[in-house]
Amino acid sequence: MTSNSLPTFDGVSNKYDNNTFYGRYQNFRDITDPSTLFATEKDLNQSKTLLDNFKKGLVDPVKHSDELWRAKKVIDSTIHPDTGKPIFLPFRVSAFLPINVIICAGLILPNASIGTTIFWQWINQSYNIALNHANRNASNTMSNKQILEAYASAVGISCSLAVGLGWGVNKLNIQNKTISSALRMMVPFTAVTSAGIANVLIMRGNEMINGIDIKDKDGIIHGKSKEAGKSAVYKVAFSRAATSFPALLLPPIVMGLFEKTSFVKKYPKVKMPLNLAVIAAIFNTSLPAAIALFPQESTISASSLEPEFRNIKDKDGNIIKEFIYNKGL
Repeated sequence: MTSNSLPTFDGVSNKYDNNTFYGRYQNFRDITDPSTLFATEKDLNQSKTLLDNFKKGLVDPVKHSDELWRAKKVIDSTIHPDTGKPIFLPFRVSAFLPINVIICAGLILPNASIGTTIFWQWINQSYNIALNHANRNASNTMSNKQILEAYASAVGISCSLAVGLGWGVNKLNIQNKTISSALRMMVPFTAVTSAGIANVLIMRGNEMINGIDIKDKDGIIHGKSKEAGKSAVYKVAFSRAATSFPALLLPPIVMGLFEKTSFVKKYPKVKMPLNLAVIAAIFNTSLPAAIALFPQESTISASSLEPEFRNIKDKDGNIIKEFIYNKGL
């Protein structure tokens, strides 16, 4: 064990146990850590060199375990696992938190006009479509036409729902302020969640149609599976909904409590920075928790795949009972 009680780096295992939710949560906190956005090209190259030297047996994993874990954190948060290339900085998962703090603040603005509502829904879905594309399973590609269709569909769904539901709540003319306020809080959540799920299904729909690469425990790819593609897309869609739930529903509740305090009543200008801080704190926990619901390198039994994958043998001649696939983020 290292000085900070982490396991000694071996180049294969994760820092924390990926078989448990808490372990995956801790691992994804590394990937979603915004501090990795400050890693320079020099830091990235040094991390690559250190890990390459480790694979060649030139680095002692006991003496340099902490440095190796730090290098892996930089690589995992920056490099796409399929392409091996850096993900454009704003669309890395580590950028999701700081960017979405601003977006969420816009989505839950009180008494927003129709124009403001449409603007923030458009910004949100524009960012989501770019994030989904940057972190997709890269064994399948999309044409520019498919990307534009996915983009138009997601924006159309989110804006229609946000405006339509907002109009519906106003038409109900509910006298009870508590019920009316609760329904208004549900509008951005319902619109964002529905559009977010549609965004993933549309943007990554070709993974379900054409399949994604599946491999055995030795890393040998045995073809593309549509069933694995469906599993990957459904898991990511569910995770996105789980991310939206606390980020959009909890801040108005927490802020409602803060606004009753004498400090906020005396200094009302602190509401906005306080709101942003609350959103950031919630996202800091909810984002890695939502992603950790399922391992990124997920497994699927051969019996759940297409018939052609059920009697394939590994390099040792044993029938493969379980395959591995990258679900994306």
